Amino acid sequence: MGDFGAIGAWLLLAVVIVGAVLIAVSTVQLGSRVLSDDTGPEHNSALSPYVTVVGLVYGALLGFTVVVGWQEFLSAEVNVSNEASTLTTMYRQTVAMPQPEQSQIREQLRQYADGTQGPEWGKQDFGRISNRGRAAITGMYRIVGGQQSNAASSPISQDFLGRLTALASERSTRILDAKPRIPPLLWCSLIFGGLVLITLTGFLRLTSNRGHMVLTSTVAVLLGLLLFLVFVLDHPFGPLGVTSQPFAHAVAVFDEVDRGT
Repeated sequence: MGDFGAIGAWLLLAVVIVGAVLIAVSTVQLGSRVLSDDTGPEHNSALSPYVTVVGLVYGALLGFTVVVGWQEFLSAEVNVSNEASTLTTMYRQTVAMPQPEQSQIREQLRQYADGTQGPEWGKQDFGRISNRGRAAITGMYRIVGGQQSNAASSPISQDFLGRLTALASERSTRILDAKPRIPPLLWCSLIFGGLVLITLTGFLRLTSNRGHMVLTSTVAVLLGLLLFLVFVLDHPFGPLGVTSQPFAHAVAVFDEVDRGT
């Protein structure tokens, strides 16, 4: 979803809404052709049990998917905030480091933050992760490991090494969170269930055919919006998902530390 861009995401939403309305209108027209002209509203009593069963089963499945997707989305958002917070803390810790390690570590931290905000953020949704973040982490491990024995065993170096390990773990978690979690079989079930529910609604009988189209279209648009919501939640780093704002704030903190504030 990251390659769509914001405009592409909104266009996809428009396509979903228009498609839902067209499907709803088509099912109402199909129902009018299949059912005889003398079929009245009393036909609904025979069809309503099927609509109820399908609605309950599909509603439970869709609701469960939305809740799980929302939890995964929040987890990805919290992990990004923690990753940026770890970067900020590590940059502040460099104040207690001697030269030239201080300058080298700060350069690597800025490289990591800049790479995460730039090309890495836009491409990570499809797994094409930039190597800048990985290279920065490797570089910091080498800098800390290359210090003299007394400097490497200092409390600040030991704590920095622990936070560096946490940063690497949070980065790996972010990359894994970028991959869709909903399997194709579940997507097929959600789409097929929505089509069945709309079709059953279209085969109901109302006195006003136009009103029937409006009501069925409303149900179809609601289901389409919920499916689009599931799609967005399943792509937490897409154009409508988690942003790189925490890393932009981390860079601003870097500048404040450099100014001694």
